[in-house]
Amino acid sequence: MKPSEVRERVLADHEELRHRLAALERIARANLGGGPGASAGLRERAEELLDRLAIHMSWEDRYLVPVLRAADGWGDARSGRLAQEHLEQRELLEYELRQLHDASRPDAVIARNLLDLTELLRADMRDEESAFLDARLLRDDPIVADVVTG
Repeated sequence: MKPSEVRERVLADHEELRHRLAALERIARANLGGGPGASAGLRERAEELLDRLAIHMSWEDRYLVPVLRAADGWGDARSGRLAQEHLEQRELLEYELRQLHDASRPDAVIARNLLDLTELLRADMRDEESAFLDARLLRDDPIVADVVTG
């Protein structure tokens, strides 16, 4: 894949993930507001989101990391930073998944945790877009230093 195609795919995934985050937030807020059926689908929708995030990160590992590595002289540092962020995010997602599967945890606690998680994930996507997805960095024409030979 060309760097621009990788960039477009990641940005499209982020947009789709933002829609999923908004839907999950609506369910979590409804749960906190109470009322009949407020918690319906809370854990299932959250698990779907976590699964989708895991797929997204795996795709980035496969396609974005190599593109970052080849982009310029700081490619190894950038790709290493993304790998570290993904490691931390995966640990968080595993923790959240364990919480979702713990039937003893009240839905209101799950809802509050999910609202915090959605805020964190939005910030992570903004940071990733700023640090790794700039069109000047992920460009299809390589940046080559001008070499004078004589």
